[in-house]
Amino acid sequence: MPPRAPASSSASFGLLAGGLLGCLTLLGQLQAQTAPVPPPGGTTPAPDAPPAAPVTPKPPKPKVPDVSDDALFAGFVPKIELLISPENIDKLAKDPRNFVECSIKEYGGLTLDKCSVKLKGSAGSFRQINDPRPGFSLRTDKVKKGQEFRGVGKFQLNNFAQDGTMLHEQLAGELARKAFVPASRCTHAYVLMNGKVLGTYLLKEGFNEEFLKYFFKDTRGHLYDGGFVSEVNPNTECDRGNPNDKTRLLELIAACNEPKPELRFPRLDKVLDIDAYFRYVFVETVLTHWDGYSFNRNNYRFYEDPTTGKFHFILHGMDQTWGDTRWYVFRQPNAMVSNALWSDKAMRERFRAQCFLVWEKAIRPVDWARRAEQVAADLKSKLRAYDKAESAAFEGRGRDAATQIRARIEAVKAQMEDALKLRTAGGKITLGKYAWSPSSDKGDTVEAAYANRECLALKVGPNGGGDFRLQLAVSTGRYRLEGKIQYKGVKAGEGDAKGLRLRTSGSAADPKNPAAVGDGTWKSFSHEFTVTDGDPVIVAELRGAAGEAWVDRNSLTLTRLP
Repeated sequence: MPPRAPASSSASFGLLAGGLLGCLTLLGQLQAQTAPVPPPGGTTPAPDAPPAAPVTPKPPKPKVPDVSDDALFAGFVPKIELLISPENIDKLAKDPRNFVECSIKEYGGLTLDKCSVKLKGSAGSFRQINDPRPGFSLRTDKVKKGQEFRGVGKFQLNNFAQDGTMLHEQLAGELARKAFVPASRCTHAYVLMNGKVLGTYLLKEGFNEEFLKYFFKDTRGHLYDGGFVSEVNPNTECDRGNPNDKTRLLELIAACNEPKPELRFPRLDKVLDIDAYFRYVFVETVLTHWDGYSFNRNNYRFYEDPTTGKFHFILHGMDQTWGDTRWYVFRQPNAMVSNALWSDKAMRERFRAQCFLVWEKAIRPVDWARRAEQVAADLKSKLRAYDKAESAAFEGRGRDAATQIRARIEAVKAQMEDALKLRTAGGKITLGKYAWSPSSDKGDTVEAAYANRECLALKVGPNGGGDFRLQLAVSTGRYRLEGKIQYKGVKAGEGDAKGLRLRTSGSAADPKNPAAVGDGTWKSFSHEFTVTDGDPVIVAELRGAAGEAWVDRNSLTLTRLP
């Protein structure tokens, strides 16, 4: 059953700025022009032939269910067994990253011989071959060219080592593809190995021509694997294309490192689909994909489209998504490509326009929590014939995933609405729902309950105090930050350690609102500032010789001034 749109939505999104409405139209055109192209269908009638001589009927071969690769990823749940010889089990134990031969048996289908298997996973998800649930990378066509498992020649079996719901990556991929951000299709499979039950796995399509053809008309370009926590560099692994031809790769790196903005952006525009990259980053933030390219330089691929000569980034490794609901949707990424773009105010505004575009057209209309419940219910039904206990477990898994996804989507909705409010004078938002970053992990800055309030707790310890910070993406203009703070025994120190205050990063001392010392019971603090170029970083700070303070996070507000 396809995802169902929610019954109601906020009316505030119907009044987007004219430029954003234009973007919505452009995305519709983009999706219409570049929609995934299905494999050629139909057959050519055979020419007339003379009657054949009578033959003795042969025993029927095992019937292969008549499904395409699209049907595989539309909810079909195969039961498969990996048949690996003892010799090759030993080889995987010693060298898990190199392929060995195996067979893939589908229950109710055929057995594919001369397939290739190796272990997959990295920090957190990798398991050895003799562990209860190793992860696998499989190729059916590496030795026998053209051999496919239900239309797929390359796929992974992910072990859910970091996803107890077993649903995160499939739902994340569906959302990404809805936004036309490249990501693999997924389904589930019930897996055995040499007679041993391993259980439910994620069956995820590999990055090959089958994958690329759904997003690009020309699949002959260079496809790069970013590697493990590694930035784009001249030695980035080339999965497809001529690895010795690094022309466009080097151009991308050089463009990102061009020091002059007036030269950097035209150079980037020649080698990077900038708007597509902005959509990619936004999807990462919606999914709280902290372990992807933009925030950890990990779990990514990028493809050079021969049609345009421009690179596109591809999502990967999304098992740890739908996490911190307070993650800021306009959070500034930290990778070479994003850093080259975010330094410019016009580029940041262009990014935000793409964010609204994707939100309106692809994310907001779908009830993603209900979609998680649908997938879980379908799995519960289909796994019942294989494993009743595993089938029953998906009731709780679906409920947990739906709860996480619903909370995250509601938080994103609130943040998008806040962004609209701050576009006009008088707009006011609360900041308690955002993720504030502490400056220390040594106990000087912690989130804690105090006096029945959710607080950002600050204490002067060996580090001389600390702060909580929040970077916001707002338009140029005047703003006022306000909040209520209780404090006790605050003493000023040397230099800039003047006590307790609200401020913005880099701001000079505010004579109207000097740092507080002594004691205070839920005193009101405020700080006015002007945004001219860079996105502001808001700071709640205690620095001095002694003292502690509790910032009521739900009292923190930001107002756009005339």
